[in-house]
Amino acid sequence: MKNMHTKPETTPRSLRSFGYLAAARSSDQLRDWKQGLLAGELHTPVFEATADPEWVYAHFLLVEKQHEAPFSAAILSANALVDHRDLESSEFEQVTDGLWAVTLRVSADWRAGYRITTHRGEGLPAWRTETERRPIRLATDAGGLDEHNPLVGASMNGAPVSLAYAPASEVPEYLATATPDLHRVGPAIGGWGESAGTPEATHPRLHHHEVFDENCQRPRNLWMYEPANANGPTPLAIVHDGATYARFLAVADSLDAAIATGQLAPLHVLFIDSTTVDIRSEELPVLEGTTTSIAQQFLPWARKHYQISPHREDILVNGASFGGLAALLLVCHYPQLVGNALAQSPSLWHTNLCEEITALPTDTKVQIQAGCYETDIHDGCLSLLRHLWEQPSAATVDFESLSGGHDWSWWNPELLTGLVGFFPGPAHGDQIGK
Repeated sequence: MKNMHTKPETTPRSLRSFGYLAAARSSDQLRDWKQGLLAGELHTPVFEATADPEWVYAHFLLVEKQHEAPFSAAILSANALVDHRDLESSEFEQVTDGLWAVTLRVSADWRAGYRITTHRGEGLPAWRTETERRPIRLATDAGGLDEHNPLVGASMNGAPVSLAYAPASEVPEYLATATPDLHRVGPAIGGWGESAGTPEATHPRLHHHEVFDENCQRPRNLWMYEPANANGPTPLAIVHDGATYARFLAVADSLDAAIATGQLAPLHVLFIDSTTVDIRSEELPVLEGTTTSIAQQFLPWARKHYQISPHREDILVNGASFGGLAALLLVCHYPQLVGNALAQSPSLWHTNLCEEITALPTDTKVQIQAGCYETDIHDGCLSLLRHLWEQPSAATVDFESLSGGHDWSWWNPELLTGLVGFFPGPAHGDQIGK
């Protein structure tokens, strides 16, 4: 265990500051905000400093328009913050005539994807009529983008989400603008990276292959990013849930920019499709699934068809959620093939890998990340850390607790930042674990 960047414990979800705007702003100021929203001059969320520089207020705003029926209810579906047992903490409150708000007190480096769902007319909104956790979450997320926020991302299923980046959050300058499926109205949770009939994203260095997965006995979509002007074999990053990156997150443009600016060394990146939700849940979190397919077939295939380094220290595996667990499974069970892992929000609640990570060889680097608001995931990572303090691994194992949820809003940029850390270009000399 070499480094740990973490908050002392998982952060509670309820960040709501009820009644803050009505108490802290005059009627004239609130009317000015309303007019600014209607005129397109004010963008949301509006961030406000607090007395503590590590925290800010995030004001999410809704404005009623004269030609539309007034809202009777509205809810903010911010990733990992909607509690089905405490919906009031995510519901908008009317702060003045025609202006509704949710104010959260969040870390100054908070990042989140979110959607807003409104209800007009009589009766309870759908999120108030459902009784089980998942139907409630789907109902809260069924709305759409925040029309006053120009920052748009994509979820795993390609549905558009608005992005909230607090003032101290770090977003790489080479991160490309997402290309969500704007025809997919939502909800954004659930689903996988299928194209739903939308045209495939094309890029001259992102090559699509359909390969029969001999281990899992099914066709598998692969996308290989091939760097421009590479001199000889390069490192390889293997990325789970590749369809989302290839189709909806413009990842090839991000990689091009990171390499062109000298931040990232030229490298190949293999994006592996996780197919359907059910198959993903069956094949990612177990050793016998996609992990075995990579070790026995896809890594040899990549070296056969592309100029990939033969050395394990030049191979990295990445994934998020079940994909994060799969990344750890690969580096733990095939350390002779893969020397690096970037595991984001790994589902350690599913499989305990404490002993396997402890047993990793010295020349292995593992970076684990989790959002402090994704309670079970974050707690699982902290349990692993406690084990490693008592039984240190010979490998370099780092943990970073980030201000966010179970969320592509930080998985996407942190993949790029992580690649730069593992394989820095000439303009960026620091490597993770050194």
